[in-house]
Amino acid sequence: MNAIGDPAELLARKDRPAGEDPATYTLRRTGRKPVRFEGWQLIEATGADRAKSVWHELNVYRTVDNTFVIELTTRRRLPEEQDKACVKSFPDLAGAAVWLENYRPADDVPVPPGLTADAALPWAVLQAVQLRQCISRVVLDYQTLLSEVFAALDLTDPPDDHAAPG
Repeated sequence: MNAIGDPAELLARKDRPAGEDPATYTLRRTGRKPVRFEGWQLIEATGADRAKSVWHELNVYRTVDNTFVIELTTRRRLPEEQDKACVKSFPDLAGAAVWLENYRPADDVPVPPGLTADAALPWAVLQAVQLRQCISRVVLDYQTLLSEVFAALDLTDPPDDHAAPG
């Protein structure tokens, strides 16, 4: 993860974070027009292991209007699989955090070709087990990425005495 400057300082100053002039960003979105705004990049983070079949990249920006833009990109190792870019805007970081926590990285894992109802049972079971392992790795990697970003942005929750582990 790469924090661009000190995220706490970048968040605290409403005028010009760290005295820097804003930059113009144009962020591509899959299947939609790009988003263009002026602001500052707060965080640039990448999932832990690019050798995996799927990983996520996360960028957090603050606009000159004091809104927050989240750029979440799903990267895929295989050239025949398309990357997916999503850009969302939020009035505050708390709303962005809720959206990121509710994002389902398991949906980004492709089902192996040929895994159909008429596939041979032993092969289908093997593929299903491998798919489940891949999903578990992608979800854990995404959760780790979020934890690092939230810590860098000092986004916290109060303790919950009734929370179950996990």
